[in-house]
Amino acid sequence: MAAANPTITLLLNIGLVLIIIVGAYRINAGLTEVGKIIAFLSYFTIILNAMLAVTRIFTVYSRSIASAKRIEEILESEEDLSVAADSENESEKTETGHSEYHVEFDNVSFRYNESSHEDKEDSIRNISFKLKRGESLGIIGPTGSGKTTIINLLMRFYDAQKGEIRINSKPIKTIDKGELRRMFGAAFQNDILFEDTIMENIRFGRELSEEEVIEASEYAMAKEFIMVRPDSYNSDLSIKGANLSGGQKQRLLISRALAGKPEILILDDSSSALDYKTDAMIRKMLHEKFHMTTKIVVAQRVSSVMSLDHILVLEDGEQIGYGTHEELLKNCEVYEEIYRIQMGDKSYAG
Repeated sequence: MAAANPTITLLLNIGLVLIIIVGAYRINAGLTEVGKIIAFLSYFTIILNAMLAVTRIFTVYSRSIASAKRIEEILESEEDLSVAADSENESEKTETGHSEYHVEFDNVSFRYNESSHEDKEDSIRNISFKLKRGESLGIIGPTGSGKTTIINLLMRFYDAQKGEIRINSKPIKTIDKGELRRMFGAAFQNDILFEDTIMENIRFGRELSEEEVIEASEYAMAKEFIMVRPDSYNSDLSIKGANLSGGQKQRLLISRALAGKPEILILDDSSSALDYKTDAMIRKMLHEKFHMTTKIVVAQRVSSVMSLDHILVLEDGEQIGYGTHEELLKNCEVYEEIYRIQMGDKSYAG
C-alpha cells in the first residue's frame, strides 16, 4: 500500500511524457491535430486520477482494519481492576461489628510497575491511618514523596500490592466502581476546564440544579469573581480555562468537587495558586458547611493542613510522622523544619 501512490504517480507522468512525444511526432508529420492530442491527454489524466482514487480506498481500508483490531483488543480486554466478592468481609462484620472508621489505610504499600525488578523500591511503603466520618487529614511532604499516590489508591485508580484500604469498613476492592466514584469529590491542581459555560464546568455532566451549583461556588469563594463577569454563570470559558487566572481556575475546580456533596472530599494541591486569605476562608467554610464530609487535603503549605484533625508527613514514600499539628512540632523534625521555614517561626528551631 505504501508503494501504490508513488507507483501510480510515476506511471501517470511517464504516460503523459510518452503521449506528448508521440503526439509531437504525429503533429509534425501531419497525421493528427493538436486538439486531439490535448483531448487525449485530458482523458488519460482523468482515467489515471480515478485509478489513484481507487488505490486510496484500499489504503484507507487497510489502515482502518489495522486500527479497528487494536481498538477491539482494548474493548475486549479483561478489566484489570475487577470488583471482588465481599463474603469474607461480611463474615468478619458479623463477628466484630461495623467499624467506626470511615476511611482506613492498613499497612499499604504500592509500586506503579508490578512487573519491574523486585529490587525496585515501592512508591509508598507501610502507610497506615484511620479517619472517622467528618474528620480531616492533611498530607504533606516534598515532591515525589507519594502524596498523590495515596489519593490514586484511595480512589482505586490502582490496587495496592500490600495492605488493605477500607471505606465504611468495606475493602475498596469489593465496592462497585460506580458507587465508589460517587463517594468522592476531587479537585486536582491541574484538572481540566472545558470550553463551555462556567455553569456547565461546575455541573460536570451531573444532574445538579442551578441553586446547587451557585451554592457550591459560594462555598469555594468563586461566586465573587463569577458575578462580575458579563454573563455571570453563563459566561464562556476558553479551552483549559485560558481566560481565567490560576486562583480562579482552582476555585472553580473546588466548586465542582463540592457541588455533588461528596462523602469524601479530596483536595490535591488545589490551593497552591490561592492567596492565604482565600485559602483560609475556604477551609473555614468547609469546616462549617461540610462537617460530616471526610476531608483529605494534599498540600505543600503548612498553613493549609495545620488546622486539620490529623496530618500525615511523607518522605521518599515512607510515613515519617502522623498526628496533630502540635504533636508533629514536638515529635517530627521534618515537619518542624517545614513549619519553621514556611511560617518564619524560630521559636521551634532545634
